[in-house]
This record gives sequence, C-alpha cells and structure tokens, in this order.
Amino acid sequence: MRVRQTATHRKPKPVAPRKRVVRHQRKTHRTVRRELSAGGVAVREERGIWHVALLKTEHRRGSVWVLPKGHVEMDRKERVADAAKREVQEEAGIMELEVREQLGTTRFVFQAESALVKKTVHYFLMITTQKELIPQAEEGFIDAGWFPIEVAITMLEYDTDQDIVSKAKDILEGKKPEQDTNPPKPFKQIKIHS
Repeated sequence: MRVRQTATHRKPKPVAPRKRVVRHQRKTHRTVRRELSAGGVAVREERGIWHVALLKTEHRRGSVWVLPKGHVEMDRKERVADAAKREVQEEAGIMELEVREQLGTTRFVFQAESALVKKTVHYFLMITTQKELIPQAEEGFIDAGWFPIEVAITMLEYDTDQDIVSKAKDILEGKKPEQDTNPPKPFKQIKIHS
C-alpha cells in the first residue's frame, strides 16, 4: 500500500517591520491659572447632633450639594481664615460664626474656558447657633439646608469635600485627627461642569 505524501507548508519569510515616521505636533502651551480659595464647614448642634450647612447648585449633570467657599481677595491682603468666614457669610447667609480651627486643604485641577486652573482650597471648622440659611442666588445657589453630619457627608458631590467634613466630624466627636505624615497631595484632576 502506498502512502500519499502531502506537500509541506512553508512558513512565509518574516518581513522586517516598517520604520514608523513619527511626526511631532507642535505643542500648544495651555495657560495655567492658580487660584486660592477658602471655605468652611459651618456646623450647629441640635439635640446633641451636629448639623452641617450645605449649598445646592446646578451643573450640567444636575443638582449637586457643596460646601461654601470662594476666592481669597489677595489684592486686599485678606487672610485665608477671614476669607473663609466671609465666603460662608456671603454664600450661606450665616452671620454669627466662630472660626474654630483649620480642617485641611484640598487641591484640584480643572479646565476652564480660557485656562487650566490649579485650585487650592483651605477649609475651616466654624460653629454657629443661627438656624436660617440664605443661599446666595448671585453665585448660582438654588437651595441651602442643615443636614446631620453623617447625612451631609453622603450628600456632598466631591470626595475631597466628604473627607473635610469627615475630619470635622472626628474633631467634634473628640477623636484625635490622624497626623498628616505625608507631604501635601498633588493636584487631583476633576471634571467640573459650570
């Protein structure tokens, strides 16, 4: 009996890869703007529970709850703590405020229409007995409210704000805040839709 032989398949010769021509695009230098802001975690105690003042604003993605904050008026040589108190008074309408201590600093980056903005915000713990809140409509705030601190943490849109209010909660409950042994965190890239 004869065995039929089949042709062996030859492997194609390897082809040397083509050299890629990389054309570098001209780098466009984005304008970078640095901003310094200050804000507050304004709290009041009611029946043994701490409540936090939050502001509601509209973004393209919907309504969000935030902490009151705004620019430090550097041209007037305004101190950061004074700016924080002023911004809470203006944006939330809380006139009776006692600034207790600094809670921390957040840093983030976002793209504005004309520049890349690197923003630093210093937050302070503030105590009040005032119940009435008046959201500053000129700044786009559509509502304001007092919320139990545990609830407020979950309502805040940004995790940086949540962390600041959590630190305030620890201080108010007499827990020692963790020592910050790490260097300041770099700017966090976030998307802000105005």
